[in-house]
Amino acid sequence: MMMTLREILPVIVAVLGSGGLLGGIYALLKLRPEAGQIVVTAAQGALIVQTGVIDSLRIENDRLRQRVSSLEALREENEGLRQRVSSLESQIHELQREVRENRDSHG
Repeated sequence: MMMTLREILPVIVAVLGSGGLLGGIYALLKLRPEAGQIVVTAAQGALIVQTGVIDSLRIENDRLRQRVSSLEALREENEGLRQRVSSLESQIHELQREVRENRDSHG
C-alpha cells in the first residue's frame, strides 16, 4: 500500500501546521514569564522611585514644620511687642495730658 504524494502532502502540511501552532503556543508560554519579570522589574523600579520621593517629601515636610514653628514663635514675639508699644503709647498720651494740665494750671 504505497501512498502517493497527493495523499502524503496533506499529512505533512498538517504535521508542520500543528508543529507551528504548538511552537507558537510554546513560544507564547515561554515569553509569558519574561513579560511577568518585566512587569515585576518595572514595579520594583517604581517602588524605588516612590520611596525616594516619599523620603524627599518627609525631609521637606520636616523642614517646613521647623519653619512654621519658627514663624509662629516670631508671630508671638511680634504680638507681645505690639502690646508693649500700645501700652507705652498709652503712657505717653497720659504723660502728655498731665504736662498740658500742669502748663494750664501754672501757666
